[in-house]
Amino acid sequence: MSQPPNLPLSPSPARADNPYSIYRLPEALTCWPAMTVMAAAFLVAALVFAAGGLMARAWMGFTLIFALLAVVVAMAGVSGAGVCLSDLARRRPYRGLVGYFMSGLWCLPKLLGAGLLMGLGVLAVFLALIVVFFVCKIPVLGPLLLVVVVPVAVLAMAALMLALYVASSIVGPALWDGERVMHSLSITWHITRKYPFAAIGKIVGGMLLSAIFASMLFGLITSASFTVGGLFAAVVGMGGDFGGGMGYGMRHGMGGGFNPLAVMMGGASGHVMGAGVGFSLVFALASAFVFLLPLMVGVLTWCEFSEKVDLGSIRESADEALKEVNSKVADLKEKAQAQAAAAAAAAAAAAAAAATKAHTHPDSAATNAGAANGAPHSPATEAGATTNTATTSAAPAPAPAPAVHPASASAASAEAPAQPAAATGEACPQCHGEVQSGDRFCEHCGHKLV
Repeated sequence: MSQPPNLPLSPSPARADNPYSIYRLPEALTCWPAMTVMAAAFLVAALVFAAGGLMARAWMGFTLIFALLAVVVAMAGVSGAGVCLSDLARRRPYRGLVGYFMSGLWCLPKLLGAGLLMGLGVLAVFLALIVVFFVCKIPVLGPLLLVVVVPVAVLAMAALMLALYVASSIVGPALWDGERVMHSLSITWHITRKYPFAAIGKIVGGMLLSAIFASMLFGLITSASFTVGGLFAAVVGMGGDFGGGMGYGMRHGMGGGFNPLAVMMGGASGHVMGAGVGFSLVFALASAFVFLLPLMVGVLTWCEFSEKVDLGSIRESADEALKEVNSKVADLKEKAQAQAAAAAAAAAAAAAAAATKAHTHPDSAATNAGAANGAPHSPATEAGATTNTATTSAAPAPAPAPAVHPASASAASAEAPAQPAAATGEACPQCHGEVQSGDRFCEHCGHKLV
């Protein structure tokens, strides 16, 4: 009976059908670069925070500054671990630890911007619901509207929570994979809209597996810690400088047994401090392992569903939408600047016209200003005005006439009223004074005219 030829082993069905299966989750526990960069970042963050506490004696502000710096360092380590896991999922070669840390540090502004944009979206939904509920306060129509508004609001809030849950697990890995902020949000929106239940199922399944691995790992580490602690207590004993701390740990242990946390806090001797640092390193390492699991879940989810959508068209549409928004903002800015320039020009023209008028007519401007201010006229002012008027009237007065003989004066007086009479054509026949037509008696001498 002939034997079949040796054939290469085929990959597992899960790996063949889905190269980003959730069953690849344990690979995160073997990703030493990701674990190293995260643990190193946590250690540096702890040292920075401790340095801030020591420098608080000089100034309390150092505590806040160093605490913020420690948070930035820790988040950069987590982000760098995410970049490393993206390389692992994509089967790309690993980079150096410094490269991963710097990549994670440069991703922090993108993560912050994406988080702010998602927060603004959530705030917009809340404001819309508040406006709708204010409208529903109408006495008669309000209760009828609530019958429809409440179910719609509940469904909208559930969809929002689902979208946020999926987005928070996809946006970060998208940024770690090199996407821009707007591109990652647009791609996440398309994935959430087209594959909501598939994405949420993958994420929930990955979280459940992460919880199982975490509980198993911490259970194993805790059991091993108690065993090592017991052996250490038996060898060191109760004497020496370890006795006080070990006694404290024995007294405060669970059921009288050994408690590693009590050893860490039990005394200040060299043995106690060494044991505390050792146990702290063990649990910090275990925490780093556990924290890699949810990061790997997000990375696998992003890698799988990003291949099911058209990334090129989504990026182009996002760029066009961003350009349109930028153009509208630029138009609004130009209109605002034009309106401000026009208002400034009008104000300058009005000021120039007022200045020209005041320069051309200073007296009238002063008079108007005084009238506008309601300034009363003083007696001195009135006297001055009267004097000026009299002076103006007396200025053109003629020279005195020469002396005239009385006879000539009487003749002149006799001829004087005759001139207007000649002008009018009617005069008194006796005194030749001017009379009006229709008068019955002369107004000068009383002679009867008719």
